[in-house]
Amino acid sequence: MALLAFLLSRLAARSVEERAGSALAIRAGLAMLLLAGLGFALADALPIRELAWLDVLPLHLCDMAVLVAVWALLTRGRLACEILYFWGLSGTLIAMTMPDVDKGFPDTRCVSFFALHGAVALSAVVMTAGVGVKPRPGSHWRIFAITNAYAAVAATIDFVADENFLYLRAKPSQPSILDVMGPWPWYILTADVLAMVLFWLLMLPFRRRHAG
Repeated sequence: MALLAFLLSRLAARSVEERAGSALAIRAGLAMLLLAGLGFALADALPIRELAWLDVLPLHLCDMAVLVAVWALLTRGRLACEILYFWGLSGTLIAMTMPDVDKGFPDTRCVSFFALHGAVALSAVVMTAGVGVKPRPGSHWRIFAITNAYAAVAATIDFVADENFLYLRAKPSQPSILDVMGPWPWYILTADVLAMVLFWLLMLPFRRRHAG
């Protein structure tokens, strides 16, 4: 995935410099891959449980990250690209190292999990390093606030509908980084602090650029 991100970013950057159409093709291809992967994941879940309207809404962070990535890829919107950058290179990568899946490869749910998460992270690198949509000064604080607002909406729905979106009511069934963050509700606060630190670290390369 890292090698693919490097190659596509170089190709997109060269295309932008030469005003060629390769960057647009890469963005469109990634967007179609993400939408197809999301549709497949929803269809693949039908035999397990009948999808309710809450399952279709983007209340799982992965689903929201996919939609943000598609919007960023197709529009190059600055805010969407910033959300994609901070989400894709923090929570998405962490989720890939400790996946919440109960079956391994080649199970379709395992494949779609890594394909979707990997494509989100890949899109974040391509849009930032390849297409050149850089985070603006202070964007880490702005995305941190947006992330907490999104979590507040998910928490409200969790309480009303007895769900567990964003793992705000219970930890994942599979081992995860939340296991070392204490019991509920302390692991939520610890995860929020970790997100703030990761966003700050991801902003460092661009703070130097802005200062220069």
